[in-house]
Amino acid sequence: MPGHITGIFRIHDEAENLLFRGSVGAGFSIAAGTLTTVRISESSSLKMRIVYNNELIDAPVTSAVILRLLEDHDTTFNIEIAHESQLPIGIGFGASGAGALGTALALSSLIGNDTGVQTTGVHAHYAEVVNHTGLGDVIAQCHGGFEMRTKPGAPGIGEVVKIPYDHSKQVVLAGSPGLETKEILTNPEKRERINRVGDDLLEGLLASPDFDNFIIAAREFSRRTGLMTERTESALLELQSSGFKECSMVMLGDSVFSFCSESESRSVVDILTHFWTQDQILVTSVTSDGGRLV
Repeated sequence: MPGHITGIFRIHDEAENLLFRGSVGAGFSIAAGTLTTVRISESSSLKMRIVYNNELIDAPVTSAVILRLLEDHDTTFNIEIAHESQLPIGIGFGASGAGALGTALALSSLIGNDTGVQTTGVHAHYAEVVNHTGLGDVIAQCHGGFEMRTKPGAPGIGEVVKIPYDHSKQVVLAGSPGLETKEILTNPEKRERINRVGDDLLEGLLASPDFDNFIIAAREFSRRTGLMTERTESALLELQSSGFKECSMVMLGDSVFSFCSESESRSVVDILTHFWTQDQILVTSVTSDGGRLV
């Protein structure tokens, strides 16, 4: 499953039905992602074991996907989930959405459910929304590429418009924990500011949804919402002063992204090592492939 980076968004979570909740906004799916392996065996009671890069974790989003898929299933299972991922958790790279979508696809295949990415994406979207870990990653990860989400909701309900982009570009990401998605999505003051600024900027982006306008809107969004940390602000200023202007803050994380050519990626990495450690920096590219079974 691809990772996903959001540059700008607006919260829509008022609907009673969780599948109609979500966000509008814009971002891109990345080649760096998560491979999820699922093994099941019949059991007298439901048992779940979930590991992320060989570490046993408490995984409420993955667990929510499993419980939702098995709601109407007569058989109980012992379920083992292994996520192998290039995506750190909790820094805005779409790790929870990738894990949820991979679990939904793989488990659906094993229990004989529909394995269409749109159908299984509904379960992954539900798990993200109910846990306040994301609102728009899953529908974007189903589609792949560079996208603008124009209608909120799960796959099949929400709507996406593709944004053209230069396939030769690389994107360098750097980030670490620091901004809690759940805290921001449930904070009334921050929500109001995000939605007010998002409404204003997304109207202009929708009128002309292209790469350059995305970068401008994303930078303005991060500045006007007050979400930028001191580190992200300093890193972005140094990138821009060095000529790398296609950059902004990752929503939501103490994280940044910067587009560049392949030959320039080393220079971008060198700049970002002033603010993050080498293992907190990732060089990847936009992928047009959405989530799929392999």
